[in-house]
Amino acid sequence: MLNKTINILPEGNSLHAIFNPLDIQRVLQNLIINAGYVTESEGKVDIRIVRNDGFLKVSVTDKGCGIPGDVQKFLFKDTLTTKKGGNGLGLLSCKGIVEENHQGKLWFKTEVGKGTTFHFTLPDL
Repeated sequence: MLNKTINILPEGNSLHAIFNPLDIQRVLQNLIINAGYVTESEGKVDIRIVRNDGFLKVSVTDKGCGIPGDVQKFLFKDTLTTKKGGNGLGLLSCKGIVEENHQGKLWFKTEVGKGTTFHFTLPDL
């Protein structure tokens, strides 16, 4: 991720959650690497953290090309990758970590030509 900026944007004062730090580090690394891959040089990736309905919600947003509709249905089901040397296991692993290991949820919103945001939640303290 050369020549790219990561903005960490916490919202609110009480941003505590219960989680395994190594697991969530892996999730964040994967989402940030994916976002950086589609972000142009000198571009930025935003990470928002906010309390939401008894969960801590983390959102990783890129201003890339968005995810085409024909690809979206495969993101959490198959080993799909667009990165040279990738294996397509990153998002599958993230979903397992968040949803099975931490009783949270992982999802995304995308708009072709404008970018993508991956959101995940972690239980409140």
